[in-house]
Amino acid sequence: MQIKARVVGGDERESGLREILNFGHTFAHALESATRYRRYQHGEAVAWGMIAAAFLGHELGLTRADDVSRIVALIRRLGPLPPWPRVAPATLLHVMRSDKKSCSGILRFVLSPRIGQARTYDMVPIHAVERVLHLTPRLITASANL
Repeated sequence: MQIKARVVGGDERESGLREILNFGHTFAHALESATRYRRYQHGEAVAWGMIAAAFLGHELGLTRADDVSRIVALIRRLGPLPPWPRVAPATLLHVMRSDKKSCSGILRFVLSPRIGQARTYDMVPIHAVERVLHLTPRLITASANL
């Protein structure tokens, strides 16, 4: 929490270092909202969101496969997560479009081109997000041996 407080205090407009704290939050807020805030603790939703954001970064050609694997492995080391919800990807996408960070239905994601870096991407193709929402549960199962 002290690290977060220093980052937030030094970047109140979320334009630089603080941006990294939003990595995974677009997915996380959709997971929380779609499950009516009953299935996940916020940190669990953010962990899932970070995994999905890493996969999205890879899908878009921004994040290297070895960085995605490392992100997944580091999150797994923190302990087991509740399963990915049985919520239709279309439902999650609808929730994302109403997220406070979206503008006129255009989705905004903080993605990590490399571990330790974060950037906001405004023009993420919907088909890439849909693909990640469909594949994330299977990709996690497939990466269980990391």
